Amino acid sequence: MKKSFRIIGFALILLSCILSFDAFAQEDGVVHVIELNGEITPAMSSYISKEIDYANKSGAEGIIIVITTLGGRVDSAVEIRDAILRSKTPVVAFVKERAISAGALITIATEKIVMAPGSHMGDAEPIPLTGKSLAYVSGEFRSTAKERGRDPQIAAGMVDKSLDIPGFPPGRLVDLTASEALEAGYADAVLASVDEILDFMDWDGALIKEIRPDFKTRAAHFLTRYEVASLLITIGMIAIVIELFTQGFGIAGFIGILAFALYFGGGIVAGTTGLWPVFLFILGVVLMLVEAAVPGFGIFGIGGIISFILAIIFAAPTPVQGLMILGISILLTAVVTPILYKLLGGPKIFRRLVLSESATTDKGYIATGEYDHLLGKTGEAATPLRPSGTAVIDGVRVDVAADGVFLSQGTKVKVIRVEGNRIVVTVFSE
Repeated sequence: MKKSFRIIGFALILLSCILSFDAFAQEDGVVHVIELNGEITPAMSSYISKEIDYANKSGAEGIIIVITTLGGRVDSAVEIRDAILRSKTPVVAFVKERAISAGALITIATEKIVMAPGSHMGDAEPIPLTGKSLAYVSGEFRSTAKERGRDPQIAAGMVDKSLDIPGFPPGRLVDLTASEALEAGYADAVLASVDEILDFMDWDGALIKEIRPDFKTRAAHFLTRYEVASLLITIGMIAIVIELFTQGFGIAGFIGILAFALYFGGGIVAGTTGLWPVFLFILGVVLMLVEAAVPGFGIFGIGGIISFILAIIFAAPTPVQGLMILGISILLTAVVTPILYKLLGGPKIFRRLVLSESATTDKGYIATGEYDHLLGKTGEAATPLRPSGTAVIDGVRVDVAADGVFLSQGTKVKVIRVEGNRIVVTVFSE
């Protein structure tokens, strides 16, 4: 029996090795064409980097990255740049339309740059523009250009418009057209298609393997965009406010849960966050629910708010972006909340904890007490009734109140109402 298990185990290992070998060996003579289209986000970075690494492991002959982008996150572009620089497989950038901002950094990192007629690249001034961000981005551009044997001053001119770059207008960022890039050594050829690039690189006999992001990658790419992430958190917060202003758990609650799930899910799929921010968020919600059921504002409420804030911040690609997303969401929620208060009234959840109505007879409440038996009885005012005082009713001395009049001591009175411990009398005339 043991021998049989050993044989089966060995067969499975051998099959796994054969499949792995086949998965990679069959890529000989294949050129991977990877599409980089749209904003550069953490999801885009993860997708491009994985495809570059896969092409290297599979023994592909070359990689062509087809670039059309207005830029995006610098840190995501740096990750793609690093994947390109460590690639043993030759990487060619094909600027199909434009490679702006962070897209220019990715383009500069490749071994060969091919630009389509009418395309351009550059214009990479960081936003927000601070001395620190300018120095960082400029350093990344210059070091990347130097690594690939290109003029680092031109790369710096793409980032800093204050530099005087020979051959380019002063006071403006460097933005190279295809012909300008060819003349400046920032393009190796001006070609119109991938087929022409294959000929240029002597890959004309290679098979083309087109790589496009799948639905999961596209969804993560969309959800991790800065403005989308901010909108999701804002929707989630507003949904919480609406739930506080309405009875029970309704559609606003489901929308809020969906918004937060998309925010955290996008980061998880993109690989920018783990599961622990999700657990931290759930902990924050639980603590705030506990606080809502406990009178006062104490440690549960404070702990819940802190957990909620930390979860949102650390689920973002960077803490700075998380703070910005949270700040924008809080600001928008603060603007919308007074409108919701006007439309929906105050928070309904707290009405279960605080008595907001008085139990009066005009609202249908009927009080019962130990003086019901005195109703209709007569007696005599033992003290002046102004309008409250003391009377002897049916031989019992009790506190009474005259019905809208002042009565002198000794006046004959009759009990006309009993409201709990309150006995109301009026003048009795035989």
